[in-house]
Amino acid sequence: TLKYPDIIPIGTNCEMSETRRKVVEAREGVNAYKNNIELVAQGIALRKEIASMLGYDSWAEYICSKRMSGSYKAVDDFLSSLEAKLMDTAKENYDTLLQLKKQHCLEQNVEFDEKLNAWDTGFYNNILLKTKYGVDAEKIREYFPLDHVVETTLLIYQELLGLTFEELHKGSFWSWHADVRCFHVCDSISKENIGHFYLDLHPREGKYGHAAIFHLVKRSVGGQGAVDCMLCNLPPASSDGKPSLLRHQNVVTFFHEFGHIMHALCSEGIGNMTHLAKCPRDFVEAPSQMLENWVWQKEVLERLSKHHETGKPLPDVMLQSMIKAKHVNVALNSLRQIYLSRLDLTIHGTNPPENAARLQSLVDELRPKITLTENPPGNNMLRTFNHLMNQYSASYYGYMWAEVLSADMFATRFEKEGIMNSSVGMDYRKMVLAPGGTHNITDHLAKFLGRPPNDEAFLKSRGITKMDV
Repeated sequence: TLKYPDIIPIGTNCEMSETRRKVVEAREGVNAYKNNIELVAQGIALRKEIASMLGYDSWAEYICSKRMSGSYKAVDDFLSSLEAKLMDTAKENYDTLLQLKKQHCLEQNVEFDEKLNAWDTGFYNNILLKTKYGVDAEKIREYFPLDHVVETTLLIYQELLGLTFEELHKGSFWSWHADVRCFHVCDSISKENIGHFYLDLHPREGKYGHAAIFHLVKRSVGGQGAVDCMLCNLPPASSDGKPSLLRHQNVVTFFHEFGHIMHALCSEGIGNMTHLAKCPRDFVEAPSQMLENWVWQKEVLERLSKHHETGKPLPDVMLQSMIKAKHVNVALNSLRQIYLSRLDLTIHGTNPPENAARLQSLVDELRPKITLTENPPGNNMLRTFNHLMNQYSASYYGYMWAEVLSADMFATRFEKEGIMNSSVGMDYRKMVLAPGGTHNITDHLAKFLGRPPNDEAFLKSRGITKMDV
C-alpha cells in the first residue's frame, strides 16, 4: 500500500534509487489519487469567496485573525525570520547528504547526478545516522514491541497527570472493529469521571491513513465525560507470530497522539460551548509536541524499551547515540515544514491559483526555493496534503508556531523540575490543558511558566542560539 508503515521503510532503506522514485511518484505523481488537483483549485476558490463575503482579503487572513497568531502578517514574519535563521545550517545539512550520495553512487558504480532528489533525503539521512552516529533504526526496532510501548506510555501519562485508566472488557462497549480497545479515565485522587478513549492502532482497508484523534462525545453536565478516539497506522504483529516492532519515530508518534487524547479529556469545557472546549489551531499541537520530549529522555527510554526476545532495555550506547542524533539535519527538515506552511498560506492568499496548472507551477517554484530540493516533474504534494482540506487550512504553520511554545514549556518547567514530577504534571494539566480555549492562551502559558512565553528554548533546540536553561 501507500500507507506510511509500508513506504517509510522503502524510502529509508531501499538501495535502488529507481524503486524509491517510483514510490514517491505513486504517492504524488500525475496518476495518484485520480489526479485530484482540480478539486483543490475548486476548494480554495470557494474559501476565497467565503472570506470576501466575511470582509477579508483572503482565507488566510480570515483564519489567522481567529488564531493565536492574530494576523497573517504575524505568521508571515514568523516564517520569514525562521527560514532566514535556518537556511545556512540547512545548506550544510544538504551538502553533508549530497557527499554521502556521491560516495554511495561511487560504491554502487552508478551515475552521480550532483543533486539530492525528493526520494534521496530519507535514504541518505538514514545512512548518516548509521555511519556517523551508530543509529540503526532496524536494530532499535527490536527494543520497541508495540504492546510494551502502549502499556508503558499509558502508565507514564497516568503518573504524570494524576489519572487512572481502566480498560473495558471486550463486548462491554460499542466498537467498529475487533482490534479496537476502550479505556475509562478518572482522577486518581477524587475518582471523578473524566471520560473514555478508544485506541485503534493498525492499518486496514478503508481506514484513515494518518495518525489522528477524533472527538466522539463532548463533556456535558451531569457527569458525562468526553469520549475520544486515537487512530494510528502502526504495523501489526506478523503472521509468523513475531510481535509488532516500532521504529523510534513510531514511538514518538504514539506518544504525541496520545498527548492529544489527554488534552481532549482534560479540557473542562461543557457540551457545545466549544469556546470552552477548543483552543486555537496554532496552539493545539503544542501540548503534544512538548510531550514528545519524554521519548528522548534516558529514564523514560529505559522504561519504554524492552527487547522482544531478551526483555532487556535499550543498551546505553544505543540510547546515547539516539539522543546525540536527535537533531541531525533538523534545519533541513524544518525547512520542509516551512515549505508546507508557505504552500498552505499561498494557495489561501489574496490571489489563489485558479487551476491545476497554476497549482503545479506554485509547487514547482516553492519547493526548491525553500527546501533546496527540486520537485519531481508532475509530482504535487497537494494530492495527498489532506490537512489543507480540513481544519488545518491556512493553519499548517501552527506546527512550527506550537513548537516554539512547546520547547519553552518543557525547558522551563519539566527539564528544570523533573520530567516525571507529578506536581509539575498537575500544574500542566490544570493550567494548560484544563482551560481549553478560554480567555487568552498566552495568559495560561504565562501562569504555567511564571513569565510570558519566548522563543529562546526553541532556538537553542535547533542549534540556532545558545542559552542557559
